[in-house]
Amino acid sequence: MTGPHLYLLGGFDFAGVGAAVPAFSRKARAMMAYLALQSGHAQSREKLAALLWGGNSETQARMNLRQAVSVVSKAMQASGSARFLRDSDNVALHLDGLDFDVARFEALAASSEPDNLEQALVVYRGDLLDGFGLKQEPFEDWLRIERERLRATAVAALDRLVAHYSATKDPASCVRAATRLLAMEPLREDIHRALMHVYAAQGRINLALKQYDNCRDALQRELRLQPEPETRHLHDTLRARRTTSPRPASASEPPRAEAGGEPLRPSTHYVKSSGVSIAYQVTGDGPIDLIYVPGWVSNLDLAWASPRLSHVFQRLGSFCRLIRMDKHGTGLSDRNVGLPTMEERMEDMRAVLDAVGSKRTVVFGGSEGGPMCMLFAATYPERTAALVLNGTYARGRWSKDYPWARTAEQVEEDLATIERQWGEPADMGNAAPSLMNDTSEREWFAAYLRNSASPADAISLWRWGTEIDVRDILPVIHVPTLIVQTSGDRWVKREEGRYLATHIEGARYVELTGRDHVIWGENSDRLVDEIEVFVTNALQATPGERLLVSVLSLEISDPHSDSGADLIERHADEIRSQLLLAEGRQIRRSPSRMLAVFQRPTRSIQCAIAIRHRLRQSGLDVRSAVHTGECEERGDDFTGIAIELSSRLLDHARPGEIIASRTVRDLVVGSGLTFEDYGEMEASGMPGVLAFFSVSGAPSGAGG
Repeated sequence: MTGPHLYLLGGFDFAGVGAAVPAFSRKARAMMAYLALQSGHAQSREKLAALLWGGNSETQARMNLRQAVSVVSKAMQASGSARFLRDSDNVALHLDGLDFDVARFEALAASSEPDNLEQALVVYRGDLLDGFGLKQEPFEDWLRIERERLRATAVAALDRLVAHYSATKDPASCVRAATRLLAMEPLREDIHRALMHVYAAQGRINLALKQYDNCRDALQRELRLQPEPETRHLHDTLRARRTTSPRPASASEPPRAEAGGEPLRPSTHYVKSSGVSIAYQVTGDGPIDLIYVPGWVSNLDLAWASPRLSHVFQRLGSFCRLIRMDKHGTGLSDRNVGLPTMEERMEDMRAVLDAVGSKRTVVFGGSEGGPMCMLFAATYPERTAALVLNGTYARGRWSKDYPWARTAEQVEEDLATIERQWGEPADMGNAAPSLMNDTSEREWFAAYLRNSASPADAISLWRWGTEIDVRDILPVIHVPTLIVQTSGDRWVKREEGRYLATHIEGARYVELTGRDHVIWGENSDRLVDEIEVFVTNALQATPGERLLVSVLSLEISDPHSDSGADLIERHADEIRSQLLLAEGRQIRRSPSRMLAVFQRPTRSIQCAIAIRHRLRQSGLDVRSAVHTGECEERGDDFTGIAIELSSRLLDHARPGEIIASRTVRDLVVGSGLTFEDYGEMEASGMPGVLAFFSVSGAPSGAGG
């Protein structure tokens, strides 16, 4: 974007040679857009005044017009390209030498060549002046007509591409074009059928049937109609071809990736909050409700186009019901609604939770979404099961008592970078430096930003985010809190994560190595691991409540040394990784012994097998014992007879052995684990004797 240009598709963007975007008023931008679409044709001053200042007196309207014409004329002269011609009665804009995206789009879209049509759709970043509006009915009428005309041109180009790729047997390109067309025209039943045919030709029958469901739901929702007989017949034919019954559809199940395809995008729903429509999606069917609030800007649909981000969502949805929303003014939510207060955004989140029937929720905020989640946790503790914060902050700008944030000068530099790079993967070098060389991720990130906000709104929201200061509410947060921070984050310094951890009572702080700020970066799996373990444990019980747990006692020995080294510490990373995978929680340790608790007995044995397998490769012997019983959780520790019995069982195990109580054996029937009688012991607090067994067989893939 170094040359002089005027871009109106997807928002307003104008710059001259090496010049910053002029500070046009909204009316001046509207006038410039109107004249640009009538390029070369003179427009009467009387018409322009009525179009943009119809509510003013004639004298005032003419004066406002003169001021706007003067500002735009100077900008045109500075651009070194376009010419602005005026006389006492008329005004005309000539765009010679200026890159005007609307003209370029219309020329490419008029071609019959597929390459030109594809390029036209690259230029079509979004609707004309997306997110822009004036409270002037004549201008709004004109803008609506022009938007519909250009949108129809884009739809026609996509129509031709679908037909071309269908005829030339290019299924991947056909799916891409048809999917984009349906995003613009969801009631196009012929395109739904075209997608069904393509998926069926690829052998992806489930995906074809899912497309029929999308078609049927859209027609029923918008028109109260059923699909046409041709579509129903195609559905019945495909259903008869399928050899296995489909898994029952669930409105909240995670999108499933078909072979070779992207995950299916879930349905988008809306809820009104103070008159504003807030978009949300629900995936996953776990027992825990978790709402994810992203930073800065987002787009619910485009998020699924990134394999990395969709992987994060699918993992979260494997253990929770994942609720996601586009915040007030961004993405699929109402745009052009002005800047919200943080309180309004918080109420938007509450409206979404009410709409999905979530009474007690884990609130997960990333980056600029974090402060809003902190406010929610402090305001509605009874509805906040836990608080998870990643790469977030308490204050957006530098101060003497918060010296880690960006200075006013740095903020202005950030805004200039965003403005200059909008339409490209703006500032990805700071957001996700590890992905900078991934062309697909760069292209997706650029499209994701463009479809999340207009350039002007993105800049306003960025500035708004730097004005946040929630330090005073931190001591009021009394819910279980996890803070995850990347050590080399270029946007949020680790000191900011540590600040939150020291000012939120009882917060757990985890620092990951790396540089990426976004949740789908290099640490995405480790981040989800930490969240899964934390929220699972946080919601197991309230302090002092008795609950059923499986307790693993484990001892490591080195047959080649008796130095008394701290073997647990030496192999802490290997042990921790297996605990995370098995959803276990270490509660006590010594140099050679460890105690951990699990919610599921099968996981406790699988964890013991995996640790034995990993440490055997280092020449170490591991013996383990597992018992399931009632314990009482007291803060970070557990007490109860199950702890004692697991420790006593360990005394009966020889190096390399895993033994389990009868209770465990009876609870894991069907797991694939096999047991052999080993012995029995007397146990105080239990009637009779406690039989125990050796784990003699493991299910496939358990190791060891």
